[in-house]
Formats: sequence, structure tokens, C-alpha cells
Amino acid sequence: MAGATPLRELAAGAGGETRAQRLYRADFWSWTREQADAVRRRDADAIDWENVIEEIETLGRSEEHSWTSYCKNVISHLLKIEYSAARESVRHWRGEIEAWRDDMFGVLSGNPGMKHRIPDLLAKAWMLGRKDAVRELTRHDAPRDAAAEKSLRRNWRLRLPVECPYALEAIAGYDPYDKDAEPRDDVWPAPVARTLNEELGTDYPVRFREVEREPGQLR
Repeated sequence: MAGATPLRELAAGAGGETRAQRLYRADFWSWTREQADAVRRRDADAIDWENVIEEIETLGRSEEHSWTSYCKNVISHLLKIEYSAARESVRHWRGEIEAWRDDMFGVLSGNPGMKHRIPDLLAKAWMLGRKDAVRELTRHDAPRDAAAEKSLRRNWRLRLPVECPYALEAIAGYDPYDKDAEPRDDVWPAPVARTLNEELGTDYPVRFREVEREPGQLR
């Protein structure tokens, strides 16, 4: 028995613009209803294959974007806790990090196949989080004018590490590659743990990042 025809071949074989394709551009909501009905009926001729494929891929990208966005926020706040003089905000930042960690965990729990994308997503989150931290740390310094703001931003860009200094586990609060692990409130990068202990009177363990670590091992 011949295998099923790949979706992209079906899309490529559809010559000209169909009514469904026109509807996709003119009335997306109605297009989704009609396409859902066509799929439900298993009516291959009525399915707008090209756009259905694109929308399915877009859904996957949106999950990646969600995880990256939460991770970016965590990284930005970790940097602010470590470097900012605005100590009155530390407790608030810690609470937001804990909430975003739960969101990161939720995305991966619902999409475990996405874990192989973590290195690329983490690299993007670091770039965005560092940029956000530069902006926020500059704001905390209350520059007196545009020239001072420009100078402060430049100084913070030079001061913050170029490469991510935080282990993935210290960002997420757990090892995402361990299927039985969940975020923990006492897992922090060493310099962040020290600040939290000093400012909030907590007793978080000060863990140090190792050069090499087996998946599932949390220090």
C-alpha cells in the first residue's frame, strides 16, 4: 500500500488560487471554521493545504516564542538582582522570576518535543534579556539627560557579561532535561543567591556552575 502523500506535495500540487486561499486573506476567522470542518469531514479537496501547513508551523513557533519570552524576562531580572543598586526591588524581582519559571516549565511540559530546541532558544533569550537588563539598569541610574543616558547604556553594555554566565538549571530553577524535575524556589545562580540572602535574609544555597555536568545533575 502506497504511503500517504506529504502535505507539502499536496499544497504544491494545487494550481491557482482557490476560494479557501482568498478567504484566508479576507476573513481569517471564517477560514479557520471552514478548514476545521473540512478536516473533520476528511475532505482533502476542500483543505487549503498551503495555509493550513503554515498555520500549524506558526503554532509551533508561538510555543517557542512563549518559552523564549519567559526565559528572557528571567535572565533580565537575574542580571538586575546581581548588578542593580535598586535593592528595594529585589523581593519583587524574585517573585516575578518564580512566576516566569513556572510559565517556562508549563510550556515545556506541554511540548516536550521542543526540548531539543532549548540551546538555540536560550541563546536568543540571553541576547534579549541582556539587552533588556542594559535598558533597565540604565533607567535605575536615573540619567539626567540624553547624553548621560547614552553613556550609561554604553557602560552597562561593557559591564555585563557577553556570554551567559548562568547555567540553564539556575535560570529555569530545575533541569529541563530531567522529565521528573520541576522548578525549585531555592535554585539560583551563585551571585544572585548571595544578593537574595543579603537583602531578604534568606538562606538559599550558593551553588557554583560547573564546566561540565551530566544532564539531570543539579548543583
